[in-house]
Amino acid sequence: MAVLPCFGADAAEIKQLLIETSATGTRAELRLDKPGSYKLIPLKNPERLVVDFPESHLARGLALPKAAGVVKSVRTGQPVAGTVRVVFDLATQVKAIPTEIETHATGYTLVLEWPGDGQPVTRVTPVEAAPQPAAAAVVDPMLALVERAESVKVSAATPPVAVPTPPMEEAEAPIVLPKMDMRAGVRPLVVAIDAGHGGQDPGARGKNGTREKDVTLAIARELARQVNATPGLKAFLTRDSDMFIPLEHRARKASANKADIFLSIHADAAENRSARGSSVYILSTRGASSQRARWLADKENAADVIGGERVRVSDNTLTNVLLDLTQSGNMKASEDAASHVLGGLKRVGNNHKPDIERANFAVLRTSDKMPAMLVETAFISNPDEEKRLADPDFQKTLARAILDGVDRYFARQPPPGTLYAARAQAANATASSGKSAAIGGSR
Repeated sequence: MAVLPCFGADAAEIKQLLIETSATGTRAELRLDKPGSYKLIPLKNPERLVVDFPESHLARGLALPKAAGVVKSVRTGQPVAGTVRVVFDLATQVKAIPTEIETHATGYTLVLEWPGDGQPVTRVTPVEAAPQPAAAAVVDPMLALVERAESVKVSAATPPVAVPTPPMEEAEAPIVLPKMDMRAGVRPLVVAIDAGHGGQDPGARGKNGTREKDVTLAIARELARQVNATPGLKAFLTRDSDMFIPLEHRARKASANKADIFLSIHADAAENRSARGSSVYILSTRGASSQRARWLADKENAADVIGGERVRVSDNTLTNVLLDLTQSGNMKASEDAASHVLGGLKRVGNNHKPDIERANFAVLRTSDKMPAMLVETAFISNPDEEKRLADPDFQKTLARAILDGVDRYFARQPPPGTLYAARAQAANATASSGKSAAIGGSR
């Protein structure tokens, strides 16, 4: 049982209950007019999630939502006087992502999310969600960071399959692996695609009114389509609609869906309207690689302020040391993956920066279990690039370039148990067989 604060203890009215399902799973919203407190009670046999609101009441004539996604039905009751109980009957065993409280001018919204693939409930696959934060973690963010740092473990899993490395002068040439369909015993690599901004946070705006949040969602959807069409890969969208998601929850949603890589998609802006091209950034807690990288990180990190979230101050030595501990296992992987994505973007057009940039991006701070990067696809502040960003053909080109980098990265470093690893093993077996035949024929 988890008891979580919700901005105070005054009586609150539950004004509305909503449920929706999309490619990211099932999302429930409980809208209140005042601060209050709530209690989460997960129950089994059958699977249910109970939410109690002490000192609260339902709005008169409140309509209950119909079944959607993993939620089979919604019921309300009153276990004790003055307490409202909302029961979500679930179709399968699936853990909820840590709850979020969204603050609006008209009240507060408690958000519950169950990760999944957006398919009918009969096909929902349980996933291992991120652990529910303890009450102390909400009160003391530093304690939460310490606990996370102490819980970091270096995986002792089977090392990745070795892939023949081409000569240095051909290092950027694609590795040709044998074609192979998905089969029993292998899993798809999950590519988490995060469309930057959303909801009340529009992001940057072009001269002709194009909004960054719309462009990033369109590119993210196109990239997801291409990823899902690639054998051995599966896409996960952190958002598939115009909704606001706090920065720290984006990579956590990806982790809850067992993502192997995290790509946050953006469209850059600059005072100089002639600035153009793509850039790729990775996390750095020890200073930015350039003044512009630092400025961009500060600008992107302000998204939570626009969205009404409380921004946790993390610009101090202890916090950065702890972030270094949690991120040390994947810093090199992020650099390798980002290099390949940057290379893919170079092959379809000019890059704004020839090398990977580094800065302390909040959206990347919680991506400690997978390589992660922030991709600035083009400058929405450049009138020519603004038009191209809104063009579906250019969106497809950008998506292909990013996917090309992801494909090359996993072809060179395929995680065990994946189709990419199986293809690499087949390539090695073929190479070994040919070498043996050559040796035998020379005798």
